[in-house]
Amino acid sequence: MLFKEDEVARAEAKAVRENAAWYRWTHDLVEVTGPDAERFLDWMLVNTIAGTAVGRGKYTTMLDEDGGIIDDLVVFHKDAGTWWLSTLYGPHMVRWFDAHKGDYDVAYCDITQSWDMYAVQGPNSAQVMNDLVANPVDELKRFQLLETQAAGVPVVVDRGGFTGELGYEVYCAREDSPAIAAAIDEAAGKHGAPRLKTLEVYVRSLPMEKGMALRQDYKGLTPFEANLGWSVHMDKEFFGKEALAAAQEAGAKRAFVGVEIERESYEDIAQNEIVRKRGIPVGICRQMIYGYTVDKNIGFAIVDAKKCPLGTRVTIGPNDSPATLVEAKWC
Repeated sequence: MLFKEDEVARAEAKAVRENAAWYRWTHDLVEVTGPDAERFLDWMLVNTIAGTAVGRGKYTTMLDEDGGIIDDLVVFHKDAGTWWLSTLYGPHMVRWFDAHKGDYDVAYCDITQSWDMYAVQGPNSAQVMNDLVANPVDELKRFQLLETQAAGVPVVVDRGGFTGELGYEVYCAREDSPAIAAAIDEAAGKHGAPRLKTLEVYVRSLPMEKGMALRQDYKGLTPFEANLGWSVHMDKEFFGKEALAAAQEAGAKRAFVGVEIERESYEDIAQNEIVRKRGIPVGICRQMIYGYTVDKNIGFAIVDAKKCPLGTRVTIGPNDSPATLVEAKWC
């Protein structure tokens, strides 16, 4: 869905791209423990989880029996024998694990209700964080954890985010959330970094400008079709590998691409609207939004890989809005 340009949303997007901003952004958290936790996760996920150092994390996907993506997530080795899985679909993950646990000596539970999370994002986010937490964040690597304090209470910080900028995520106990929000607001205020209020800006517009999609956009694609082949380690065993290998050998049938709407007007184009090439259906739109810092109507689509190379002119939706297929990254 496209939404109308307004100055508040544009200012919020600009703050993230040029300075810093913060917002409450609570992923679901699934905690995995037990003697076989590492081996179990290495089997269930396509990236190599075994050997991940304590305090480090990895982006990965989880596949179904057909080699299609059913979740994308970040896996953190929080403590020795304890793993945190940051996902948007905790209950679904727990049910999937239940169905495929087998003989692994492993325990897992959705701990989302016990934790809250805030995101501090933008090129100056490290300055905000250094005024917030007890230990400097300057040396943190991507997907690295730091256990420290803010406002006198324990927090877990990781360097990451969903904006394509330098950023950090601050996890705190749910009961400490008001104190942490106030502390972030104070630290951010020293740097002119606002709290974002427009959900569509930080969940959809900013990420899409950097080619960052949600699981709902990828769902059913293989990692290779979704441009996530770099996260797949075919040199190890994992659930769905046989089907994924067969799909890879057969060649990609679908492609995950970016879409630029050529009209300047803001039009409603819903998820799963038909993409047509010369009037013939060749795919579906996954989502569409206005990119405030690229000044374009942009979106994601899944199209026929053979019929729709990048640069293909298409139309989308009931009004046949003209569009061009591009790489799924605008800035």
